[in-house]
Amino acid sequence: MKKKIQIDDREITVIGTAHVSQESKEEVKNTIEEVRPDTVCVELDENRLKSLREESGWRELDVTEAIRNGDGKLLLMNLVLSIYQKQMGLEQDMKPGEELLQAIDTAEEKGLNYALVDQDINITLNRAMSSLGIWDKIKLMASLMVSSEEMSVEELKEDNLINALVDELDEEFPQLSRVFLHERNTYMAEKILEQDFEKAVVVVGAAHMKGLIEELEKEKRDTDFPDVEGFPWMKAVSYGIPAFILLGLGYSFFQIGFSTGINATKFWILSNGILAMLGAIIARSHVSTWIVSFLAAPLTSLDPALGAGMVASYAEAKLHPPTVEELESITEVTRYRDLWGNQVGRILLTFGFVTIGSALATFVSAGYIASLIG
Repeated sequence: MKKKIQIDDREITVIGTAHVSQESKEEVKNTIEEVRPDTVCVELDENRLKSLREESGWRELDVTEAIRNGDGKLLLMNLVLSIYQKQMGLEQDMKPGEELLQAIDTAEEKGLNYALVDQDINITLNRAMSSLGIWDKIKLMASLMVSSEEMSVEELKEDNLINALVDELDEEFPQLSRVFLHERNTYMAEKILEQDFEKAVVVVGAAHMKGLIEELEKEKRDTDFPDVEGFPWMKAVSYGIPAFILLGLGYSFFQIGFSTGINATKFWILSNGILAMLGAIIARSHVSTWIVSFLAAPLTSLDPALGAGMVASYAEAKLHPPTVEELESITEVTRYRDLWGNQVGRILLTFGFVTIGSALATFVSAGYIASLIG
């Protein structure tokens, strides 16, 4: 679907595509050839364009170093979303984003200028992850992995359906909706209007079309994006609960009784160790990682800067690194259950499930200790 708008003396044709639609790919090519714009603007950034063209991002990835640098959650999120898109594109035998490449290829063939107008994917993912609390992250992962609703690819471009999906995202995950849709619409509108053109063709995903046009037609846009964390609740909880645990254990020993303190400490160690190890088992990591998870969780839960999932997945990646073949084949995974059959997938699943197990244990332990000193 497409719509032509006029901004002052400039003409902009916005094409809303389904990222896995063969018809969208043809529509993009035909529209550029018909309009002959001065500039073609595409919903891509340099990193995503390189990934689409070379498909080398995962092959060149040092998983151990990435986890050590704290990128485990971003890699896992990226992989989950990538599989979600691939599932929609299987019947079309078309990779997500091919219509965006088609826009660039057609522009190059016709000698037209093109511009990458999307926000850097790493900034978007960082803001998205920072905007979610632990329960929202669990809810998001669960909703993606159990989603089984089927629809035709062309239905993904229908106005009513797209608007309904955007409204649903606004309701279920307002933080993600703001980061993935509304902020990027504003960012892309600014980048588009910075280009020098009289006629432009803009190629974006269908979910962006309505919001992007609204942003383009505004006289002024608010580009001062809010702090995704607002009041740092998660940071307060991350530091507050360990402090409460330590104070509670100390109070148990010195005010209630030594045996009570011992019991509280045992509960803390065992609950953290067992639930974190259970996460490693669910991820099908190696036995050595189970042991690391059990030993590390009670300690890392007291250090907000060092999570149990990070330690466990680092150990899994360091002791059992993926092969070159597994790094290459992770880009071909199209079902979530296949992640357990690839060592890259198991490493990232270890990060996710151990993190969740340790977080649950921390809340359970805090409740137990509170009951002792209450």
